[in-house]
Amino acid sequence: MKNKSEIKDIILKATENLKKNNLEVAKDLYIQVLDIDPKNYDSLNNLGAIYYQLGDVKKSINFFKKIIEINPNYSNAHRNLKSCYFALGDLENSYKHDVEFLRLKSKSLETKANLDKLIPQVAKKLQKQNYVPTFFDNATRRHLLKNNNSNIDYCNIFQNGQKSKENRFISYSERLNISKSLLNNRLYEGLPFMASQGTHSLIKWKNIPIFKTTFDLNIYMMIIEETKPDSIIELGSGLGGSAIWFADIAKALGLNTHIYSLDIYKPELHHPNVTFIKQNLNNIEELTKTISWSELKGKKILIEDAHVNILKVLNFFDKYLNKNDYLIIEDSAFKDEPIKEFIQKKEHKYKSDQFFLDFFGTNITCCVNSIFKCF
Repeated sequence: MKNKSEIKDIILKATENLKKNNLEVAKDLYIQVLDIDPKNYDSLNNLGAIYYQLGDVKKSINFFKKIIEINPNYSNAHRNLKSCYFALGDLENSYKHDVEFLRLKSKSLETKANLDKLIPQVAKKLQKQNYVPTFFDNATRRHLLKNNNSNIDYCNIFQNGQKSKENRFISYSERLNISKSLLNNRLYEGLPFMASQGTHSLIKWKNIPIFKTTFDLNIYMMIIEETKPDSIIELGSGLGGSAIWFADIAKALGLNTHIYSLDIYKPELHHPNVTFIKQNLNNIEELTKTISWSELKGKKILIEDAHVNILKVLNFFDKYLNKNDYLIIEDSAFKDEPIKEFIQKKEHKYKSDQFFLDFFGTNITCCVNSIFKCF
């Protein structure tokens, strides 16, 4: 009893000094506790933290390892060892202890995810990011730590995202099977998606409305950076803002991409890398008079955003799309039938790119299941 009372008093003094950042005093007090009780978890853990702050990471590791020798299921010791080993550049041990920390904390967690596969994925992703998490990384880790205050299965969403990255190109029919269980084939609908074009005002570029979601603008930017297209063919100019944006983004990425934007109403805008073309896409036979499409060399991105004569337009441009080109169909939720009819006959050529389709979650884009790479 005497020892317990004495330990309690010493720990209280040590904690007070620790709060005041009197590290050396606190350190000596915690050492006194260990002289009485060598297995005192709090003192071992706090001494490890103190030595870490004092810059003696190797000594800090010894205290955390001592805790694990006594109790391998003491999760916070694994969390602290993760940080220590990362500070020393020992990525293998840092990763190993982060995995063990998450494994211990997530026991009996309710999720559709396979935790044996998910936890190493979460730990590896965070390490690659130098432990600087995204908002969604934080949400996933909170879920693993059982600090999730909503009914959202963040772990399952995270794991599905990894599947989309690892199994990137799949057939259109496979893609439809993946998304069919979701409401309107999307991870979520409602306010978050509706607000993505702005609430009180339109998204503009150089004071011209663009009529695209914030999600799609970022997806397009990544596609342009990855594919480095020589030409972007936009079917449906709107007010011309998106064509100008495509050209400027490509230029900012060091590309000399030319944009061909077709619409029945031609925007009266001028840009050295944009050609606006007045074209009624219902008159498919006139497309051959518009430009010599076969003479467009290099990589191409075709964006169907005109919403007219879709099947015939897609079949017309199909002969000009080659390996590594992209076909992107916007507002595809309203074009299911022509897309199915077109793609299902050509699934060997057009593969759904899940990396971009699911970057913000399953089909969080206007191009539901309809970002295709040519093979």
